[in-house]
Amino acid sequence: MDSYSSRANTIFCTFITVLGTTACLNHATSYLPNFQATPTAQVSLHRVHDLTVNTYLNMDQCTVSFAIQHDFTSEFHWNTKQLFAYLVASYNETSNKYNEVTIWDSIIKSSEEASIDTKLLAKYPIRDQYTELRGRDVRLHLRYVTVPITGVMYTKEVAQADFKTQQEYFRDGSLKQGRR
Repeated sequence: MDSYSSRANTIFCTFITVLGTTACLNHATSYLPNFQATPTAQVSLHRVHDLTVNTYLNMDQCTVSFAIQHDFTSEFHWNTKQLFAYLVASYNETSNKYNEVTIWDSIIKSSEEASIDTKLLAKYPIRDQYTELRGRDVRLHLRYVTVPITGVMYTKEVAQADFKTQQEYFRDGSLKQGRR
């Protein structure tokens, strides 16, 4: 006869083996052709609200608003837990070799939330620590990360837009002063 600990070990090992096998099969089925995503997206600069010196941090700061349209519903299937969408502003040729600033992000938890067509103010300003933001070519990148229930997380880029910052500091007055 087997002892209770031997029986418990057998049950536990069987449970873990079945759980691991189903997790691997779950991950493998996400590569089937009918689960291949076809997301669509567009992003464009709506307005540059200000380009000022943040005196507290002693760096350039630029606040922008942007028009965004995306449809990520094709990313959602039974192995998708959520998507993490974010907008990055990147620019080169400063004291830093490469600059990337996340200016907007959103967690998309269902296919009902996966479609957006609106204009938004950036959650986070673009800042440059060496006050070299004036007159720069800036590129906006719309990216998202798929977060599966089981499997590998992927980062994908779906849209880009370019703009150039002004040479002089300015403030257009459309933002409330207490925002910063």
